[in-house]
Amino acid sequence: MNTRTFRNEKLIDRDNEINFFLDWFRSLPKLILWVYGPKSSGKTTLIEYVVEKELFEDFENLKPKGNWWVKYINLRRYLISNYSSFIEAILTPEKDDKGKKEEKLSASFNIGVFNIKAELLNEVKNKEKDLFKVLMEEIQNRTKKNRQPIIIIDEIQTLEDIYINGDRELLKEFLNFCVSLTKETHLSHVVILSSNTVFIDRIYNDARLKETSRFYKVDHLPKDITVEWLSSEGFKDDEINLIWDYLGGSIPQIQRLMMFRKEFKTLKEYLEHQAFLAYSQIVMFYHQGKFPKEEIEIFENICKEILNNGSFVLSKDRDSKYLEVISKWAEKEILFFDPLTLEVKGNSRIYEKGMEKLEL
Repeated sequence: MNTRTFRNEKLIDRDNEINFFLDWFRSLPKLILWVYGPKSSGKTTLIEYVVEKELFEDFENLKPKGNWWVKYINLRRYLISNYSSFIEAILTPEKDDKGKKEEKLSASFNIGVFNIKAELLNEVKNKEKDLFKVLMEEIQNRTKKNRQPIIIIDEIQTLEDIYINGDRELLKEFLNFCVSLTKETHLSHVVILSSNTVFIDRIYNDARLKETSRFYKVDHLPKDITVEWLSSEGFKDDEINLIWDYLGGSIPQIQRLMMFRKEFKTLKEYLEHQAFLAYSQIVMFYHQGKFPKEEIEIFENICKEILNNGSFVLSKDRDSKYLEVISKWAEKEILFFDPLTLEVKGNSRIYEKGMEKLEL
């Protein structure tokens, strides 16, 4: 187990993933890279570590390693409600030297925006210039200067249901732009992260996008690494077995346990409290979803199979209604659906402990 420190937290055993990204970036851009996985499996933390520690020599002063030119935009951190707010999130006007001295932006903001001339920005906002043509020209200018662009977008499903001029779908236009950057022109790497596996399933089953994409899963830690980590933190064998039973290899949930377990009399009491919170979340969605009896039965059948076999597998023999039910619970991040394997599990182990409390 190799441990790194990032933002005062331990980054546990992610060498394989880090090396995968670095190898990907060193290759010729040919495909869009989709990064998916269960909630809180560490996708965002991992990609931000790679950006800040592996692609930059001095991140705060935006000094890259080698010839990288990185744009990382986490759409979760913006309120994207329409096309104009999307433009404001990714474009900012260039400032003269005086303006740059007066306003020092954080490094994380600077790598999340494209700086263009104020006049050109106004033309884009007024829809006199096409946003994606402007971005393409900016990227082409960088490659002419022997820079290798890398564009990373987190939580891209935020762009769903947003339109340009009332008829062009923003998400569709953006993905066409990404295909052009990778498969067609090989100008830039494009990495897209999403924890919404229902959205990933739609992408995976879109014939054109599937042909132009690679899908890479970032999962929770396996048991052997989790055991090694907890042992290094001073937990005893019986405690480790109990933690694994309730939390599996979910890094943030284990870190939360280390912070708050002392507020409870015993480790078991803390874990039972977390399981009850997961159970109550399931029960609340029962009521909020107002499911017909058939859908409740399907969900409970899925839960039974997960608890008995470790996972539920969507097969051709299942009723088509099953996918609809899975989608609803996956969107609430209670279930995790892997479109590449058709496996369904709890989004983390604690939801499966919550399922046990349903007494199916």
